[in-house]
Amino acid sequence: MKRADTLTQRSATGMSACHACGDPVHELAYLCPRCGAMQDSPRADDGNSRLIASVLALLFGGLGLHKFYLGAWGWGLVYLLLCWTLVPSFVALVEGIRYLVLSEADFQRKADQMRGPFAFLW
Repeated sequence: MKRADTLTQRSATGMSACHACGDPVHELAYLCPRCGAMQDSPRADDGNSRLIASVLALLFGGLGLHKFYLGAWGWGLVYLLLCWTLVPSFVALVEGIRYLVLSEADFQRKADQMRGPFAFLW
């Protein structure tokens, strides 16, 4: 019980609990110094911006730049290869509007769930 009280006091100083062992670690630490477990990285470092993805989709969507930005490089290559057909431009227009309509929390949740080169954020 004393450890929890100490951790609560330390959270104001930038400390959080290790996900594996519960020891206090700094919020920006990637590894726990005690057990070596990987910690969640801070949201500011790894999050994709909804606004940037929207602007890339609306302005350069035909080239698939928004797909490269979101980590779906496979779709980015498909968009790039098919840019001469203008189909990727129309799809990107719809995607850009969809990104703008999503709330920031929904966008971040969906962007965090994207895995692999052909992941699709909808």
